[in-house]
Parts: sequence; C-alpha cells; structure tokens
Amino acid sequence: MIIREMEARDVMGVVGLIRNELGYDDISSDVYDRVMRIYNAENYVTFIAEEDESVIGFVGIMRGLAFELDGEYVRIIALAVSRGYQSLGVGSKLEARVEQYATETGANSIVISSGLNRNRAHVFYGNKGYEKKGYSFIKRMQPEKKFSYEDVIYTPIPSRLSKTDGYDTNWLDDNEDEPAGLKKQ
Repeated sequence: MIIREMEARDVMGVVGLIRNELGYDDISSDVYDRVMRIYNAENYVTFIAEEDESVIGFVGIMRGLAFELDGEYVRIIALAVSRGYQSLGVGSKLEARVEQYATETGANSIVISSGLNRNRAHVFYGNKGYEKKGYSFIKRMQPEKKFSYEDVIYTPIPSRLSKTDGYDTNWLDDNEDEPAGLKKQ
C-alpha cells in the first residue's frame, strides 16, 4: 500500500469513497466538481491510500488559522477507507500522514468534526489522541431542496439497492441486520 498526495486521476476513486463509505450517496452529482475544487485549492491537500492502482482510502485536509489556537492548524475534512480494507490499518496510516504534514508545515493542532452517528470513527480518533471538544453546527445559506413523496420512495438507500444500481452493495450480502458503517470486516 502506498500513501501519496492525490492526483487528478484519483478524483473518481475519492468520489466513490465519499458516496459509498461516508454514506453521502444522496449528495448531488456535483460532488466531482467539489472534489476538483478542493484538489485545486490553496491550503487544501488530499492524501490517498493506493493498492494495486486503486484508491482504497483518502483523507482530505485544510490548513488554516483559528482565534482559539496558536499558529496554524490542520483540519481533517474527510477520511474514508473502502469497506474491504477497514480495520487493517489504512485509516491509521492516513492519519499518520496528516500528523507528518502538520509537523512539516508547522501546524500546532489537528482538528476534526465527526458525525454524531459515527461511533467507530469516534473510537478511532479517541485512540489516536484526539479529545472531544464540542459540537459541530451548520447553517445552510441556500434553500435546501424540498422533497416530495416520490423522492422518498425512490431514493436509493441500502435496503432498496440492487447490484445493477451502480452502488457498492457487496456489504449487503454479509449481514443485512447490521447498520451500514458499523460492520467489521
């Protein structure tokens, strides 16, 4: 396995991980454009884990300043590992690369926000020395799409996916009783 900085050829692999592993398959199709904007933005870096020329994990970070922290800090904005490679040290190697980057750039802190339902991620970060500091809030400044009954009925969610929908559904075969994202490989 290789940990390296993302290249343009890796974007679709990162997009796939965002949709399949982070559970954001309901996000709009412009996720590719967002990943490309991050790829090209100053103060943002994405590292990928690659095996057999496939993207099996990634961590996206940004560097910035904060009122409550001395000097610069690094924020992990996303970290995902393909299901077949979870619990094999890929996430640890990506997180270690973030620490190395923080040291190389003189950052004094690494911060991350993690969804309330991501219990395994919370344990992972706690074991890496991260401390729970507070809550994360968001206020969207653009009106959100209003959903109709038809949108809800036909939205592809794991219990309704088939092998032909273009989603990674291999994990559904193992144990459909276990919630997505909590299953150990």
